Amino acid sequence: MSKKYSIFITALFCLFIFGFGAAHFILPDRDFSEQENTFLEQFRAPTWDTVRSGEFMEKFEKYYNHQFPLRDQWVRLKARSERALGKQENNKVYFGTDGQTLFAQFTKLSDQELATRVGFVNKLGDNLDVPVYFSLVPDKSWTWANLLPANAPNVDDGSTITQAEELCGDRVAYIDLRWVLADDRGAFYRTDHHWTTMGALKAGQVLLEGMGLVQQAGDLKVLGYQSLPYTEVSGSFYGTTYSASGAAWVEPDSIYTIIPEGGTKGNVTVTGYPEGQPIESSLYHPEKLEVKDKYAYFLGGNQPLCVIKNPDAQGRKLLVVRDSYSDSLAPFLAEEFQEVHLFDLRYNNVSLKKYVAENGISQVLVLYSAGNFNTDKNLFKLGL
Repeated sequence: MSKKYSIFITALFCLFIFGFGAAHFILPDRDFSEQENTFLEQFRAPTWDTVRSGEFMEKFEKYYNHQFPLRDQWVRLKARSERALGKQENNKVYFGTDGQTLFAQFTKLSDQELATRVGFVNKLGDNLDVPVYFSLVPDKSWTWANLLPANAPNVDDGSTITQAEELCGDRVAYIDLRWVLADDRGAFYRTDHHWTTMGALKAGQVLLEGMGLVQQAGDLKVLGYQSLPYTEVSGSFYGTTYSASGAAWVEPDSIYTIIPEGGTKGNVTVTGYPEGQPIESSLYHPEKLEVKDKYAYFLGGNQPLCVIKNPDAQGRKLLVVRDSYSDSLAPFLAEEFQEVHLFDLRYNNVSLKKYVAENGISQVLVLYSAGNFNTDKNLFKLGL
């Protein structure tokens, strides 16, 4: 190695270390990453207690990683490097064998922890005098297992749903969605963990059959939605799985609607509670198609409570204890229920028993994706 080359390498190394270090402290910190669709760690001044416990260094390391200059570009470069080396995973996201599908890693619980969580659902059933239904949406890594890279370890093997169904008590009726979603390439987004409008349609028909509102959902024609036009509202949707993966080579998804705004008869009204107070809302929010989180097009995104009313439907009132999967499902439920109350435990501390009594709820559905059910820290509220 020549002296000039050694000097060049040393200078390049120093520029990389000290240049990026200086840039880190000169550039303003970001609050939110549009690419990753997540809030970024902010600097927290050390205290004696946080230094002694090690919390300060743990938080500082996360802060430094989140605020690193050109973070988004480095994530993409790392993904391409991993793929070039033959690896099929980056940042806890698996690259599908078709080159266009992304799978977030699945968190599987111990038998005891899963039993505890289903126990909260059973407790809700014991506390209420109305029918309680329970359903879990299978993870995309189960429905599209044939697209997973070989020997991917952290995936949904189907046991979470099988065990959850077996653990349900006498006061809770389980509705199995696996058969209608299995192997359906149109049921989930390739770049996101959510189901598509078509997946929500098929699942919704099975849920309505399980709750006694329609008959013979197995042929998926009873509600007549197939006669309605599929309307593409966006062809540039990149979901949260894509945001974490850095897989810049993946093509975007499309977002569709089937039920029109206002329902098929135009009389559906929506009241949202994004800040805890009621405001007039809608089934769809076109302004959300202009931002990164385009899935918020459905109902406007996460909120403690959302109430949908359809005066043309039957007199039943449904309470859905849910995660974000119900946002795109809601228009189909609203076609059959006079009222649909979407209740999110993450942002709502109201007693479910009290809410059911005060709002004349006639049926309750606990609906989560299997992945969210395994990680949500608020399920204990079901049993309060």
